[in-house]
Amino acid sequence: MPTLPCSNLQNLLTRLKKSCGTIYWRQAVLSAPAILIVMALSMKLNPVMAVVVVGAAFSAGFGAARSIGKHRWRVMGQATLGMALAAFAGSLAGSEPAVALAAAALLAAVCAALSSYNNNWWWIMLQIVIAFLVAAYYPGTPEAAALRSLCILTGGGLQMAFTMLLARITPASAAPLPPPPATPLPSQRLLRFAAGTGLAVGLALYAAESAGLKNNYWAAMTALLVLRPASADTLTRGVNRFIGTLTGCAAATLAVYAFHDAHLWLTACLTITSAAAFSMQRAHYGLFTAMVSATIVFLIAIGHGDPLATTEHRLLATLLGGSTAIATGRLFRL
Repeated sequence: MPTLPCSNLQNLLTRLKKSCGTIYWRQAVLSAPAILIVMALSMKLNPVMAVVVVGAAFSAGFGAARSIGKHRWRVMGQATLGMALAAFAGSLAGSEPAVALAAAALLAAVCAALSSYNNNWWWIMLQIVIAFLVAAYYPGTPEAAALRSLCILTGGGLQMAFTMLLARITPASAAPLPPPPATPLPSQRLLRFAAGTGLAVGLALYAAESAGLKNNYWAAMTALLVLRPASADTLTRGVNRFIGTLTGCAAATLAVYAFHDAHLWLTACLTITSAAAFSMQRAHYGLFTAMVSATIVFLIAIGHGDPLATTEHRLLATLLGGSTAIATGRLFRL
């Protein structure tokens, strides 16, 4: 008998769902509303400060999917505090590029080592490294560094407060996601992985600075996120990250130019993509990267940045950081 059309459609949907991975929409319910609220509260701030506040809320929102022991919201709180401290240190260290580069490499090595022990502690350290890298790109006085830290504490704190409130209102969405397993490695392999990650981040950052690439921290972030203990995983992750970055940035850039300066529409787009990112953090890495990249483009556009230049720089940085990670993985026999 010929296959019925409905059966073909069901098979197609099943394969599509399998390829996309697991999507937890409850994370959007839990974390996305705070993004909209934080954006509304930060409208009167300087655009740069507003971007830092909303960006901190966006980063902290992913912590709602995690918990440490019985302490449900500790991950969000520790990530917010860690990002604030790292941003302060990064702003001061940024005036000395060599110091900032060495510190970034060391922090990245610690982050890689934690992945072998506890995935939640790894994630907290990942936010710390990213906050340091971004802040080091914008060096400033102690007063400017303190202001950046305050913006991060404000954004992350608001995200945490509204998330906890929504968890009480909608308890069905409050449960953390299944804890992702750590990847235990033999001591020698773990040492190679940590050293390789530190070197990859340092090389990517140095290469991006030498090439005069704007937002050079994206190259270092890509190297940190792409490099895995197995070379095959590194290559797959690198390809997925580039495709996701290209897709997300391109779609968001088109939307920005279509809506021009319509702040309301851009805010709606950012809320939608951030909600999708929260939901897809355990889905296919390419899909997750696309949503995160699109959110960043919308955020920069709202902060009066150039979305086309952002897309170009992010793609170049992704290529540079991914290539560095792959080459370093080969060098360290990962």
